[in-house]
Amino acid sequence: MVHALAKIHTLLKPDGILIDIHPLPEPPPIEVRLGADVYPVGWVREVDDYCEYVAADEALATAVSRQLYTWQKQGTFAFTTYADTILALRDHLAETWNDAIIDPDVIRRAQDLMQTPNPDQEVILREVIQIARLKPVFS
Repeated sequence: MVHALAKIHTLLKPDGILIDIHPLPEPPPIEVRLGADVYPVGWVREVDDYCEYVAADEALATAVSRQLYTWQKQGTFAFTTYADTILALRDHLAETWNDAIIDPDVIRRAQDLMQTPNPDQEVILREVIQIARLKPVFS
């Protein structure tokens, strides 16, 4: 990843910026909302335990320490996915997040909670996403 950041550096103009966006390296929670009540049911796991996001953090820190970039601004934002059912969320993640895993116990808990006549219900996945703006350094 540091090699990619170095390559990007060669493509940026002196007044350019690099925007990095990636999730925090931790499992995002899955919740079930029934009316006004929200119930945690588990987390999304990853096959590789979120190692690529740790590697991204380390690569950015290395690029800054090598004086390729300076931090201009860093922050986080919420990225929320809503689904009608836990199986719909599972299917969506199978298409968009190739190493995501929803454990069978999480599926079972969500399905059990949603066995209610209340039609006002949904499954919610809440991810925290890091965003950073970096300025290239030119000597």
